[in-house]
Amino acid sequence: MFSKTNSAKPAQPAMSEPSKKSTPRPVSAAPSILGRDITILGEIRTDGDIQIDGRHEGNITASTITIGESGAISGEIKAKAVYVRGKVNGKINASLVELAETANVKADITQDKLTIANGAFFDGKCSRRKQAAAPVAKVSAVPTPAKKQA
Repeated sequence: MFSKTNSAKPAQPAMSEPSKKSTPRPVSAAPSILGRDITILGEIRTDGDIQIDGRHEGNITASTITIGESGAISGEIKAKAVYVRGKVNGKINASLVELAETANVKADITQDKLTIANGAFFDGKCSRRKQAAAPVAKVSAVPTPAKKQA
């Protein structure tokens, strides 16, 4: 009914050899969060997303940066998208910049798309990264129909 066979299987190595090629570290879905009680002096660089609820003095480079209501940044910000609910003093360079109604921004902004909510404070210069589309041609006056002469 039951039979036991002794088949010799080649022994598998305990650990596989690591790849000689270095693979890029995958970006996690969750952002790195700097809490309210943290103050950082220096530069922050990441390929991922970051949320700042504390204070940071220095430059920040990330994919997406969110500054919470209690967050304060003094320095240059470079990202694909920047969402500001707190304070920024310096420069912002991003494709998308959104200033919420609680934002307090004293910075020059270079962007492709800028949204400023009613109630947000913004003091600075803003400029587009890309040239604007060609201006719309002037619309000529619509000719009025000729009156019939009697």
